[in-house]
Amino acid sequence: MQQRWLDLGLETLRKNGTTGLRIDRLARQLGVTKGSFYAHFSSKNDYLTALCEHWRHQAMPMDLDRFSEAPGSLADQLLTLSRYVERSERARYDFAMREMAKVNGCAAEAVAAVARARLAFSFDVFRRAGFGEDEARARGCLLYGWLLASVLIQGGLSGDVAEVCRVLGDEARI
Repeated sequence: MQQRWLDLGLETLRKNGTTGLRIDRLARQLGVTKGSFYAHFSSKNDYLTALCEHWRHQAMPMDLDRFSEAPGSLADQLLTLSRYVERSERARYDFAMREMAKVNGCAAEAVAAVARARLAFSFDVFRRAGFGEDEARARGCLLYGWLLASVLIQGGLSGDVAEVCRVLGDEARI
């Protein structure tokens, strides 16, 4: 039942923002009493902390080994990764959590932790492809920023996704 509270909380946050996270409304949607809430969480603050952790674990990057085993050139692998991110539920709640982070310290910490993990993943993609540290960091920042903007702001990848992946994966310096 705790999982249901958390899943509903993320979806409610995405649709209605922090004002939608009212215990009585959530209980009604789940078809349970407020007592059920307190059986799983000691307070609303405890719930928000659990919600942030729940999102943080969902939003972490995919396994780097699985990604690097994808067939093809680095550009092909980046295209696979980009399409995975676009289709993934991992980014579904990012915008809502970033909004919550403006008013909630736990959410701010979770957003920062996820950003660090995603950037580290992006850097490692290029390190494993043989780029030096500075070049891997530069390309990783470009990849992460482009994916974040594409998914959060545009709502999906642009038509030039293959070209972006080709340029990022090109062995020549950017």
